[in-house]
Amino acid sequence: MFTLAHLSDPHLTSLQGVRPAALANKRILGYLSWLRRRRYVHRPEVLRELIADLKGAAPDHIAVTGDLTHVGLPAECRVALQWLNDLGPADSVSVVPGNHDRYVTAPHASTVGLWQSFWRDDAGREGFPCLRQRGPVALIGVDTAVATAPFLASGLVGEAQRKRLGVVLRQTHAAGLFRVVALHHSPLISGHSARKRLRDAASLTDLLCEAGAELVIHGHGHEERIDRLTTAHGPMCVVAVPSASHSGPGRAGWNRYEITGESGQWRLRITARRSASEGFVTAGEEVVQWGSLSPADVPRFR
Repeated sequence: MFTLAHLSDPHLTSLQGVRPAALANKRILGYLSWLRRRRYVHRPEVLRELIADLKGAAPDHIAVTGDLTHVGLPAECRVALQWLNDLGPADSVSVVPGNHDRYVTAPHASTVGLWQSFWRDDAGREGFPCLRQRGPVALIGVDTAVATAPFLASGLVGEAQRKRLGVVLRQTHAAGLFRVVALHHSPLISGHSARKRLRDAASLTDLLCEAGAELVIHGHGHEERIDRLTTAHGPMCVVAVPSASHSGPGRAGWNRYEITGESGQWRLRITARRSASEGFVTAGEEVVQWGSLSPADVPRFR
């Protein structure tokens, strides 16, 4: 059995004491949002409790699907790097950036580029899509984070990355691996509202349905969700987790994926761990069995 832990949107950094000069352009809007609301919504004590619960489950690998920061400042990215190092070694933790991490156009090396060891592939190459094989599982990271105009939080994969992703998906299918695609935005047109949507969602969904993937995981919406699609290779689950630091009752959480079986006969158990008054508890559990269920029978939490 291979176990994968998935969390997203921790917004773990603080903008307390940030200098006004750092808030030129769109970042001032993000700062005002943090000042008025987000600093009360995303709480470090909730995130610490979630990480303790996650580590107690001893997963084989951890996937973080973006928005580690609020406005992607270099200082925030340095804090996030330390947090990633504390979370686990780079070969056991994979990360993809979110729209808040690339809030505006900024130097790569001093911002999200600091995290590159957490998306370096098995051959030591950097960039996306990133392929990491762990046992029977192919972990495939996709970058959807792009700088956008004020009041937009949309994403983009782009034609070049989609083309490379198609090659990776076909190669890993031929190798008989369970394919997990990790990205920040939902690949579905219906995954987010128009201003938050992946701009090439239709093209990405077409690719995923043609080349196939067993599991797609994302965040961005701060809500749990399971969608199901039919691909050329059977059912595909598209799963979103809520924010890892949300202070609302039951609003913070992470998912545990237990993967067993072999190509064409996979078994996936999805366990939802959510915040509660007594800590983090199991709030839902579903099992998907490839080869025995039709795509219409793939279950959902809701």
